[in-house]
Amino acid sequence: MGAVLGACNLNAFAADQAGGIAAASVAHMRGFWDYEIAGHGNAAGIMQLESLYGLSPDNEDLAMTLCASYVGYAFGWVEVEAEQADDAGDYDRAEQERLRAELLYRRARDIAVRSMRNRDTGIDQALRGRQDQLKAYLQKHYDDPEDDVGLVFWAAASWGGLLGMSDDASLAMDLPAIVAMVQHVASLDPGYEDAGALVFLGGFNSQFPAQFGGSPQKGREYFERALSITDRRAHQVHLNYARLYAVTVGDRELFLALTREIIDAPDQGSSVRLANKIARRRAQLLLSRVDMLF
Repeated sequence: MGAVLGACNLNAFAADQAGGIAAASVAHMRGFWDYEIAGHGNAAGIMQLESLYGLSPDNEDLAMTLCASYVGYAFGWVEVEAEQADDAGDYDRAEQERLRAELLYRRARDIAVRSMRNRDTGIDQALRGRQDQLKAYLQKHYDDPEDDVGLVFWAAASWGGLLGMSDDASLAMDLPAIVAMVQHVASLDPGYEDAGALVFLGGFNSQFPAQFGGSPQKGREYFERALSITDRRAHQVHLNYARLYAVTVGDRELFLALTREIIDAPDQGSSVRLANKIARRRAQLLLSRVDMLF
């Protein structure tokens, strides 16, 4: 029995070491230049990370790297496949790809929430409570911009992606919790992950009517703030500004300006290179449908 436990501990140690290397390499991979290779690599990387996570499921850094990989692959490649299939009139394949994205986001959400649960046993009740109660809970228990912002952000990002891809209407009941988490991230570090929380809040306010807490004017303000914080270098901001705000309010001129800025911009540096490749691919798809959207 001792030998078995020793082997398990050794395997977990090895997984932690490999997971640490994987987490440390994320910044380098942000600068990768080829969209196609990155997509294949991301898919393979998820399989490797899942193997490591199975050996060391309580390693939070490893869990967050895996969660971020799922979210990035779903948004940057699987959703693109769905949009391309839609454009080709292959609606069965488009639906299959959206289902794939839903499953990827769901897996990422479950990993992130499990990591939150590892920290404290009260998170499940807080997530099921009122939005103001969850905000207060996060302010008390997740108040460190260094250690807490990533966990809350990836939980919200994966959960929001799941909500966006799923046909399950009951998931709409989760929206207040998602918004509360995103608002908390924005209060801790508005620039985290290229102002990802501000982008989410911009999309939420742009798409939802006032009775559900939305406001197109606030949505635009959030997007403009995100553009300012990122110095217009992170084109995911432009992309979501175009598809979530400009399309919703019918601002064709803004839509064209944002998508063309993405497509025509020179390289913005290694910290956003791959993300901008994804944004460019999706912007080209959006621009090809401009006469359908407006």
